[in-house]
Amino acid sequence: MHLVQSMKTRWGIVILAIGAGIVAGVQVGKVPPLINLLRAEMALSLVGAGWLASLFNLTGAIFGIAGGALTDRLGARRVLLAGLAGLAVTGVVGALATSAGWLLGARILESVAFLACVVSAPRLIAAATAPRHRDFALGAWGTYMPAGIALAMLTAPWIADGAGWRGVWLAAAALAAVCLLPAGYLTAPRRWPAVPMAGTGLRLRDLLTALTRPAPLLLGGCFTLYAIQFFAVTAWLPSYLVEVLGLSPGQAGPATALVVAGNAVGGLLTALLLHRGARRWLLIGSAFVLMMACATGIFAEAVAVEWKLPLAFLFNFCGGLLPGSVLAAAAAHAPSPGMLGSFNGVVVQSANIGSLIGPPAMALAIGPAGAWSDSHGLILACGGLGLCLALLLGLVERKPPAPS
Repeated sequence: MHLVQSMKTRWGIVILAIGAGIVAGVQVGKVPPLINLLRAEMALSLVGAGWLASLFNLTGAIFGIAGGALTDRLGARRVLLAGLAGLAVTGVVGALATSAGWLLGARILESVAFLACVVSAPRLIAAATAPRHRDFALGAWGTYMPAGIALAMLTAPWIADGAGWRGVWLAAAALAAVCLLPAGYLTAPRRWPAVPMAGTGLRLRDLLTALTRPAPLLLGGCFTLYAIQFFAVTAWLPSYLVEVLGLSPGQAGPATALVVAGNAVGGLLTALLLHRGARRWLLIGSAFVLMMACATGIFAEAVAVEWKLPLAFLFNFCGGLLPGSVLAAAAAHAPSPGMLGSFNGVVVQSANIGSLIGPPAMALAIGPAGAWSDSHGLILACGGLGLCLALLLGLVERKPPAPS
């Protein structure tokens, strides 16, 4: 059935959906602080540890569009509840792992549950908001990943000190289970008649529309280029802080979490700017320009060491202008509410492709000599191309939408 819009925004559901996204983001962020502990206990190779950290991105990079389309077919409520339940169950299964293969298998299933959450929550937000609040709410949704990662990076070492890495897995699973209860209650059809339910069928035409219209392709391209930069800098920042700034590993972890949290703060600013009528393409273009400027300063040898960490925070803060703007634009360009999942799937898949490319691309840019200043070419290339795509998006948004 088609999604019915109400003029009254259901803020409880908006907060719930963003909370579910943060819970999903925790599952991503819980691994990096525990890599050394996991390698020692589970006899994981360096490659195996890399897969453990990146499987979430791989699943989204392959199945993002399909997951979005499936959300349109099955209904956002059903997919979100299945995703949260899946995170709870697979977290427990992972905590019981006795071998590296078992743990990696649980992580694969966990990544599918993660994808279910992040493709369904935006559709619930769009259905729960009045048009005047939709850009604000979707802009706020863009904070889910950095908020979840920062929360996990700050709390996982503390939990692991007392309960080991298995305690972290169980705590993250419990968080998902706790979120599942209000999600089921607040989105029950008898309490929210407009809840997005199952569609009438998955049409090839809808998928072709999502893949051939210029707006979703431009938005997906912007998110790919942003994710390359964000994950390239974030993944290597702890090493950079230790090698260049002289921080200890224990100091680099919280410092990185603080820097990542800057992305969430920027996302909240984006929500306010969108609510006040800021143009989405202009915010996206501004993000690319500011990220280029900050990243060049982070790794430039001529910039004083004491400016490196503030510039890294500003890099993430300015980057926070992009995710919410892209997600709000995806909702605005979807031809119908029933296709929002498919359009959001394009964005999710694009973001995960970028997150897969970012860290190894950064490694290649730095080179075997470890010249961090050589990375500015990657950042400038992504930022310059992203700015061009943002300008093209501005031209598309000036034209009336084509009939579906």
